[in-house]
Amino acid sequence: MEANLLAELGEEAKVPVMSLSQPSPSPSPSNKYPFFVEITQDETSQIMGISALIKKFEWRDVILIYDNTKYRRDIIPSLVISLQEKNVYISHKISFATSSRSEQIIEELQKLMQLNTKVFLVHISHLLVPCLFLNAKRLGMMGEGYAWIMTSSSMNFLHSMDLSVIESMQGVVGLKSCIPASRSLHNLTSRLRRKFYREEANVEVRELSADAIWAYDATWALAEAIERARIVNSTTNQPYTGLDLPNDINNTRPSGHGVLLLREILEGRFKGLSGKTRYLNGKRNSGAFEIVNVIGKGERTVGLLPCVEGNIKESHLLHNKRKLISTGDLETIIWPGGSTTVLKGSKTQLSEVKLRIGVPVKVGFKELVRVDHDLQGNRTYVTGFCIDVFKAAIGALPYKVHYEFIPFQDANGHSAGTYNDLVHQVYVKVHLVVGFW
Repeated sequence: MEANLLAELGEEAKVPVMSLSQPSPSPSPSNKYPFFVEITQDETSQIMGISALIKKFEWRDVILIYDNTKYRRDIIPSLVISLQEKNVYISHKISFATSSRSEQIIEELQKLMQLNTKVFLVHISHLLVPCLFLNAKRLGMMGEGYAWIMTSSSMNFLHSMDLSVIESMQGVVGLKSCIPASRSLHNLTSRLRRKFYREEANVEVRELSADAIWAYDATWALAEAIERARIVNSTTNQPYTGLDLPNDINNTRPSGHGVLLLREILEGRFKGLSGKTRYLNGKRNSGAFEIVNVIGKGERTVGLLPCVEGNIKESHLLHNKRKLISTGDLETIIWPGGSTTVLKGSKTQLSEVKLRIGVPVKVGFKELVRVDHDLQGNRTYVTGFCIDVFKAAIGALPYKVHYEFIPFQDANGHSAGTYNDLVHQVYVKVHLVVGFW
């Protein structure tokens, strides 16, 4: 809401707004807020990394946990598309409000415990993390037999969480925005540690968050843009007196220099603590992600995801066979409960189920589906084009599926009813699957 308000003010006054938060996406293809500059990593840039990570572990279904804010919800459709491209199914979704009480979260977690799927994908604000994982641990959901994957939305703030929360998250795997180590970053962190030690002895500076570093870089980028704008104005003999910032929300005045400053911000290139930075089209360039494993009092890096630029729906990575993560790319992961074995996914695997497939008995169109009976051998044969397609699809799966064809017929070998009657057999659980009409 704050980002939307500032974006509206910036648009009205023609003043660039640089923000750590993102406004709600515009329903139109064009940029609704051209004066709004996002200085954090675009959240959609991690979507393909998350789906590739889940695919690498060969999980077929996951449970999605997210917080019920428009900002978090906006990413869900793209996430679902990316997972579908990897043949991963979201078997269940639950959302929490940032104001959710502990009792509400416990009630939802207890429901999840009854489901077969034990792999959880968490995309929530870091403010919800303590309540979620402390309660999950109390319920026994942070032990062996469970797997938790977390997006950078909350993993970026792990260093700022209480140690009791970190202890409850042991074995969690997630993405964290990768900030390259440098002498400048080390020096800044050391200065902050000394400052807090003198002024706030009870505050420990373990690590600077990605948001803090991006804000630091954006401040320098803005300062350099202002200097460049001054030079441009000096060459045109137009004094640069700063931006005409509105003193009254209801009485905003367009800035004479805002367009120039915006252009300098968007076209500028800057090397800061986070590396080479640009704000082309009002968005910070995407960077790499670390794959981290929560262990002890912090996290351990187990892999790296490269930078992925471009629209999530149009990226070639979704359409070719090149894997984002190969088998040997990750170091050993310690999962909840201390196990190093990757969870197999749902407790009930499809390979453990025998599908009972109802087949209609037809008079015509034998080329599509044909049911023949061998009275001497007491066997029934189901053939035809539809059957061949089904067998080819089953054979292409990376796991074994057991099935049997059951003709929908009476004692005389004639059709036992209409298609609606056949579908009703699934409802009464005579058949598990109906097909081939």
